[in-house]
Amino acid sequence: MRIYFIGTGGGAPSFRGLPSILVKREGISILLDCGEGTQWRLMQHSLGFSSIDAVFITHMHGDHVLGLPGLIETMGLLGRKKKLYLGGPRGMKEFLEYSFSLTHFSPQFDLEFVSSLELGGLLVTAFPTCHVIESYGYILTERDRVNLDAERLRAEGISDWRILKSLKEGQVVKYGERTLDPEEYLSKRRGAKVVYTGDTAPCDYVLRAAEGADLLIHDSTFLDEPEAHQFGHSRAKDAALISQRTKVKALALFHISSRYADSAPLLYDARRFFSRTFVAEPLSFYDVKA
Repeated sequence: MRIYFIGTGGGAPSFRGLPSILVKREGISILLDCGEGTQWRLMQHSLGFSSIDAVFITHMHGDHVLGLPGLIETMGLLGRKKKLYLGGPRGMKEFLEYSFSLTHFSPQFDLEFVSSLELGGLLVTAFPTCHVIESYGYILTERDRVNLDAERLRAEGISDWRILKSLKEGQVVKYGERTLDPEEYLSKRRGAKVVYTGDTAPCDYVLRAAEGADLLIHDSTFLDEPEAHQFGHSRAKDAALISQRTKVKALALFHISSRYADSAPLLYDARRFFSRTFVAEPLSFYDVKA
C-alpha cells in the first residue's frame, strides 16, 4: 500500500496544498479528502486521477471538499464510464447534486454513496472524530494473506491442484492413508492498517481507531497554541502522545497550518514523545508494510 500525500496543509491555501491523500494498492486507487487544487496536482504529477475508484471526505469544510465537484466533472469530460464510490458526512450528496445542477453537469457514470467499502482486499471504514462539525476519520485495512507452502507439499509428492486448493481454503484433506492438516502447510501474513483522522481534537474515538496502526496520519494543525482543541484541531505533541499510547508504527504529521513556513518545530516537538514521526510533505509518498 503506497500513500501519496497530495496536499498536506489546512485552512488557507499554502505551498503545502489543501488536504488530499491518494492511496494505491494493487490496481486500486482511493482518495481521502479533496481540497481545492487536488486534481491539478494529480495531473501535474501523472498520478492518474481518472482511475480513482473511491473518494472519502472527512467533513464538509471547504478546504477538504471544494475540489470534489471539479474532479468529478473532469472525470466526466474525459469519458469515464466506471462507477465512482463516494463516502462522507451528511450533506455531501446534496452538495454535489446542487453543484452539478448549477454548473449544468450530469455525470454519465454511476455515483454510489457508501458508508464503508471493500475493494481488492482493502477495506475502508469510518469512525467519528472530534471536530467542530460532523466529521469522520477513515481506517484502511488490508485483508490478511494466507500463503500455502506448495514447495513443501511437492517435496512430499503432493502436487494435485485440487488438494492444494482445498488446503489453502482451510479444509482437512484425505490423501491416501494420510490426513493433511491445513495448519501444517499454511502461514498467515497480517494485512497493513492505515488510519487517517482528518480534522480532530484528541479524543477516545481516535485512540480506539489508531490502536496498532502501521501508519497514523494525524491532524497536527498547531504547535503549542492553547486554542487548538477549542477549534477542533490537534497539536503535533497531541498526535505524538496518541501514537505513543496506541503503539502505532509510524506517525505522519498532517494538516499543518499555513502560519508555519517551516515545519521543523512541529517535528521536533512531536519527536520528543514519539520518535517514529515524520512530516507529511506535499507530493511525497510512504510505503506501508505490516
